[in-house]
Amino acid sequence: MEVKDAALRIARANRVGTILWLLVAIAVCLKVMPDIVRQSFFFDGLIYASIARNLAEGIGTVWEPQFSKALFPVFAEHPPLMMWLQSLLFRVFGDTIVVEKCFSLATFGISLCIMALIWDRLSGRNSAMRRSLPLALVLTVVAGRFSWAFANGMLENLLIVFTSLAVLLVVVAYDDRHSVSAIRRMSFVALAGLATALALMAKGPVGLFPLATPGLYWLCLQRPRIADAIVDSVLLIAVVAVVFCLLWSFEGPRGTIERYVSIQLLTSLSGERGHAGGGLSALRTFVRVLAYPLVAALVISVIGFFSRGAASANTGRREAVRGALFLAAVGCSASLPLFVSPRVSGFYFNPSLPYFSGALAIACAPVLLRLLDECSERALRWAQSVLAGAFVLSCLYVGMEIGRPGDDADVIENAGKIATQVCDANNCHDVISTCGSVGQDWRLHGYLERYYKIALDSASAAGPDYLLASSNCQGDLAAYSDTGVDVSPNRLLKR
Repeated sequence: MEVKDAALRIARANRVGTILWLLVAIAVCLKVMPDIVRQSFFFDGLIYASIARNLAEGIGTVWEPQFSKALFPVFAEHPPLMMWLQSLLFRVFGDTIVVEKCFSLATFGISLCIMALIWDRLSGRNSAMRRSLPLALVLTVVAGRFSWAFANGMLENLLIVFTSLAVLLVVVAYDDRHSVSAIRRMSFVALAGLATALALMAKGPVGLFPLATPGLYWLCLQRPRIADAIVDSVLLIAVVAVVFCLLWSFEGPRGTIERYVSIQLLTSLSGERGHAGGGLSALRTFVRVLAYPLVAALVISVIGFFSRGAASANTGRREAVRGALFLAAVGCSASLPLFVSPRVSGFYFNPSLPYFSGALAIACAPVLLRLLDECSERALRWAQSVLAGAFVLSCLYVGMEIGRPGDDADVIENAGKIATQVCDANNCHDVISTCGSVGQDWRLHGYLERYYKIALDSASAAGPDYLLASSNCQGDLAAYSDTGVDVSPNRLLKR
């Protein structure tokens, strides 16, 4: 009888696990995959993909990358690591948008896998915490602009890969399931320092927050010894400093760093390029990106509070609570510096979202698991069937979206019309003049360069033969005639 009861409990636990993993799959299908399989891409992602393609074709160098002949002829807005990595794939697979789409999807999958490994290490022998991993993943996927960034090729994607890898390596270094060895511990910490240096090379100083991980681990989990945590923190900083000094010793990387600091970093910190300041504005943005995980955790907790047996469900194990505090602390180390930055966007918080979502999952998972475990077998089967059907429908929806233009359909269509007009079998005008606000149409800049290698430039007397004019163009167009190509709301003219 006891063996039979144990088998039934295992079967029920497996069914509950299947339900939770189906939720993960549905969230990924609805939040990430549609934008991955569509053509539309955010302007930033178009820039990075174009630079990577250009690098693969020998246009620009890794230390002086080029977006187009007119816009960012030397791109200094961000460090070049992600563009260089993408360029390796373009060298292998050629010029196809599948490269940047698959690269984004790969960084998404790697990030979730690293998060799962961190979860596994923090869970230890806590089976309830292990079972709640899918909940943590769901809360992460639906949080803020996390999925949007992965679907649009943002730098935060690679930043999350390297920063979460650094955090994982520190957690592995302090894992008490293995023999305590100073050499082993410091080896993993040194690797974490290397991962942090790569994060720095992916998107600058925002990738340095893993440097606080040893101290936060000691503070929240009371291990290792404080002396070891201090030594490891120094080692982390030393590894990053050594990598930086090595790069600085070469002319190419040094020039890249100097341009990035002067053009991007200092102007952003001074507020010259800020469009959404820190302080209360950053706090509102922070609350907004965490809204879905917070609401989900609150709803689960409220339902559990008014349900039978909820009181005991809220009493988590001490180690799980410490794990939640550690995850929340790491999330704070990644997000708090943004509150003093004059320039903040919602996706800037993405590197912190897996940690906050994980902490919220630990807080509400015992209630959710208790509620699911108390459901009848019939109810669980019904829920599993419904979710399986929803997953199939989600997959069908993703399949129907493959290759569709997406939100930028009109811009993509106009870019194609322009390219058809200015290019023929033997010649292509790779620079087009602009007049009026069309010169600030960054999406058109992006699609023309990414798909057709055509740059938009400001109008000049001795400029290119073609000119793209918006309705508010104030220039002298007497030397041009309309081509008759419909690229409304703009006009394509020829000298």
